[in-house]
Amino acid sequence: MNMLQYERWKALSIGVARSYGALTPRRHKLLLEEVENCIDWVVCNGLDTVDDWDSSVRINERLYYESAGTRVDDYLWQHRYEFEREYRNGEVELMRGRFGDMLSACVRAGFDMAVAPSAGVIGFTVGNLRDVFDGNIPDWIAERFAENRDALLAAGRDEGVWL
Repeated sequence: MNMLQYERWKALSIGVARSYGALTPRRHKLLLEEVENCIDWVVCNGLDTVDDWDSSVRINERLYYESAGTRVDDYLWQHRYEFEREYRNGEVELMRGRFGDMLSACVRAGFDMAVAPSAGVIGFTVGNLRDVFDGNIPDWIAERFAENRDALLAAGRDEGVWL
């Protein structure tokens, strides 16, 4: 990842985090802070240690860094946004609360658009995307939609978009 990708990732992720309207002011502030903290956690060893969501990175054949997705999962776990729930039958399931889902969605949506596409994130609208960038959709995002670029640019505010 380079500095431009990092800056775009942060801008888009924090921007879509602002789109969550049904939060208390305190919770909304926390979401914005946690999106930024999570991104900084992922890149804490340097931008060159981040390649894509699913692939680890080797540097000089000696140093190994986990994928961005694994680092985000670690952040969610370490900060208790992800946890294990044990059922009476002994089964254990990894759970994520609503806040953890919002945090994860914002971080991944920004990463997929700014750094490297992966499976993507649903739940945001074209309006959310435009709001991040003062009513416009930048070329670097529109280009991710290739043959659907014109449809994205012409879409209505409430149209869902897979980021």
